[in-house]
Amino acid sequence: MQIEKVVLEKSAQSLLKKSVDCLDLAQSQQNLAKKTHELSAEQRENADQQHQLAAKQDSTANKLDENAKKLEAMGHALEASAMETMGDTMVVQPRRE
Repeated sequence: MQIEKVVLEKSAQSLLKKSVDCLDLAQSQQNLAKKTHELSAEQRENADQQHQLAAKQDSTANKLDENAKKLEAMGHALEASAMETMGDTMVVQPRRE
């Protein structure tokens, strides 16, 4: 019976050692999971900021496009006005025969 008791005690000690190893490993993984969650939260915050910047850039691009169209229309109007003015100032010289 004494031998059985010694064997059981050694088995119990071995199980305790393995349980400590498992608990240590679990703690390490929990720490890693916590850090991973923190990094994920930072990346989401960065992504949100990127989305906001992209939306602002789209808005700016739309305004630039609107201004470009207005300037293009104004350029065509000025060109037409200049052509009309040039036509009004042209002096037709009489033909000499």
